[in-house]
Amino acid sequence: MGRVQFVPISNVQAGMILARNVLTENGRVLLSQGVQLTDQCISSLRKRECPFVEVVYNECVDIHTKFRYKNNGVVRSKTAFEAFYQETVQIIKDAFETIRLSNHLPLDVMHRLVDSHIGPLINTYGAMEYIQEIRVHCDYTYRHSINVAIISGILGKSIGLEKWQLEDLIMAGLLHDIGKITITLDILNKPGKLTEEEMALMKTHPANGYQFLLQYSQLPETVKRGILHHHERNDGSGYPEGLTKNQISYYGKIVSIADIYDAMTTDRVYRKKMTPFCVAEILVEQMYNQLDPNLCLAFLNNIRCGVSNSIVSLSNGQQGEVVYLHTIPIMCPIIKLVDGTFLDLAKNRDIRILDVIKDKI
Repeated sequence: MGRVQFVPISNVQAGMILARNVLTENGRVLLSQGVQLTDQCISSLRKRECPFVEVVYNECVDIHTKFRYKNNGVVRSKTAFEAFYQETVQIIKDAFETIRLSNHLPLDVMHRLVDSHIGPLINTYGAMEYIQEIRVHCDYTYRHSINVAIISGILGKSIGLEKWQLEDLIMAGLLHDIGKITITLDILNKPGKLTEEEMALMKTHPANGYQFLLQYSQLPETVKRGILHHHERNDGSGYPEGLTKNQISYYGKIVSIADIYDAMTTDRVYRKKMTPFCVAEILVEQMYNQLDPNLCLAFLNNIRCGVSNSIVSLSNGQQGEVVYLHTIPIMCPIIKLVDGTFLDLAKNRDIRILDVIKDKI
């Protein structure tokens, strides 16, 4: 059997060959592996709201070019989300390698990713939690770009951006680290702390990315400035220009929050990831001086929705379910312990949440 490809049901075409059985909700085989799909089969799958099918990849067909995931698409299962996510990582990895080798941005691939890949991932309920659960310790740069695009899109959607604005914001998130193509891999992948010289070089990536993208007139200036400003801070402590408040572009402010959240909630070689609760408190600390307070409040609401009813492990060795979240501090919710008793971490500040060990029950 050839390479297996996940294809959104909206893009399935007659003649494709199933690579895996399609099952009903009760486990009965609906369509068997090896079946050549017909229009009738596809119609039946759509009526059952089957989000994806796995087909045998035909080397004569470029699935990424021919098939477009509709903007209102949604990935409905965790397994499908991870498969679609990993496919997206490979596409962005190939694209970034093309840029590094040829100094050319495959803009059509980027637009395709925003439209047919990142969009459906954003529309998935629990997307922010899913991306943190994907335990892959390689390809951090590429996964981080995708995660920042997804998180930026989720935040942009929650504050009511128009469709075209959302697409531009997602593009800014996807390309926010494009300037790192000018930085050598030994620095990018260094497992330890960077030297002062290496850090100074690393801090050039927003400006380098902006300069690189100036040649692409098809990209709106708002996208380019979102990339240039994603490390700027309201109090002037950011880089590369030390801008303050209204000098920083709106997309830059959104991408900066997404960048911080993903970086801190992801395992790195040199440090362990933080829980969403800890990162939420860091955002609270920074929202009145470094970050945009209104955007932070909107994003904190997304975090609250994500961690509500999650199962957590505590520093006292116990486990429990998050049953109530204080507005602030978010990192100190009320936990229902295994024995049925309740523990308010706001009143027991010596006990901390160590990890989210399971999503909503």
